[in-house]
Amino acid sequence: MKIRDKLLFAFGVYIVLAVVLGFFAYKELRTISTKLALVETADDITNTILEVRRYEKNFLLYRDRDDFREMKKYLTILKEGIENIRTEIVGEINGANYETMKRTIGAYERLMDVIAQNADAKDTVERMRQTAREIQSFTQNLAKRERADVAVTIKMSMYLLLFALILIIFLGTIVNIKLATNIAAPIRQLEQVTKKVARGDFSEGIEVRGMDEIASLAASFNQMEEKLEHALNALEDIIKKLQQKQAQLVEAEKLAAVGKLAAGIAHEINNPLTSVLTFSNLMLEQCPEDDPRCAKLRMMARETERARNIVRQLLNFGREIIIKPERIDINRPVKEIIDSLVAQEAFKDITLTLDLADGLPEVYADPAQIGQVVLNMALNAIHAVTPPGAIEIATRAQGPFVEVLFADTGAGIPQENLGKIFDPFFTTKDATKGTGLGLAVSYGIIKKHGGDISVLSTVGKGTTFIVRVPVHG
Repeated sequence: MKIRDKLLFAFGVYIVLAVVLGFFAYKELRTISTKLALVETADDITNTILEVRRYEKNFLLYRDRDDFREMKKYLTILKEGIENIRTEIVGEINGANYETMKRTIGAYERLMDVIAQNADAKDTVERMRQTAREIQSFTQNLAKRERADVAVTIKMSMYLLLFALILIIFLGTIVNIKLATNIAAPIRQLEQVTKKVARGDFSEGIEVRGMDEIASLAASFNQMEEKLEHALNALEDIIKKLQQKQAQLVEAEKLAAVGKLAAGIAHEINNPLTSVLTFSNLMLEQCPEDDPRCAKLRMMARETERARNIVRQLLNFGREIIIKPERIDINRPVKEIIDSLVAQEAFKDITLTLDLADGLPEVYADPAQIGQVVLNMALNAIHAVTPPGAIEIATRAQGPFVEVLFADTGAGIPQENLGKIFDPFFTTKDATKGTGLGLAVSYGIIKKHGGDISVLSTVGKGTTFIVRVPVHG
């Protein structure tokens, strides 16, 4: 029920109550008015019978015919008055008594006529007087009853007025309390929930009761709260994504700065290293095998070669990656690189499982760059495994990407290092196994292709790298 309907209902109850009580009050007042008129008529009848008795006495004393005529006149008035309120008299003294009263008046009138013709009929005079007293008693009782009825009616009116007053106060209190509760309670709840929402607490909604305007407001508020919560969650997700993008931008800036620094350093030391390596090899060729300096020259040439390889990697890292994409099946560069590593016995004492899915969608990528990524990831897995161990390389389609998985049974990567593995020069390997540039270079190549690299690792069980490249088209 709507608030307007509730208010109309409350006012309607008051109006109906007022109409009903007014009707009963009007009925009682009308009854009193009628009773008062009957009392006046009864008094007139009583006065008329007294006049009849007065003229009766005068006639019996003086035998004056004028008194007899006056007595007859008032007797006629008496009969007319009684006939005018016949219904009320019957209601008061019942029909039998009314008929008895009429017969008594008729008998009185006949006795008067007898006395008027024979004045010496003493017995008749006594009967007439007795009959007159009976008539007078009837009229007096009638007036007394009418007055008693008026008193009872007035008393009932007072009780009705008191009852109406109590009923109005009682019903008014209940209706007003109920109406105020139905309107005020939901508004208070709405105020409390609104304060919670203002503090960012969306855990509580408003209970919708009924079908009035407040219930409609509560339903709309719940919908607004739900949408606001969704919007806030979406905003938090956007903020997280922005933070991730910002971190990626910072990472990219850091990689660019490190690349420039590495390229500059590598360029400066590359030529001296080449000279050292050239003269070391020349001296090694001229040195006899039994010369004790031969072993030292070999170590110097080997370490110089390793240093030059590191410098070459630095130069490659510092250069901007330029990709020449074409439509390819990613299984092709994966198989070519793995076959070359198998031929070099890179997987010696390591169980290799190659699971390349058939019917993969083509990707738009640079085969050489993808091959470089596969090489880096495979070597990274080989260096992580202590023989005997196992490496699994697989390809699969996953939504809008083609994925290449590199899973090893190595020692795993601690949780605190997972966020650093793509940083340049970060490595947990021995100095003889890598420089920490392989994952950084691979990450940059895949990002250039619009893909991503993720890692799953459990210490003591192994690591899985997932390389994602977008599907062509």
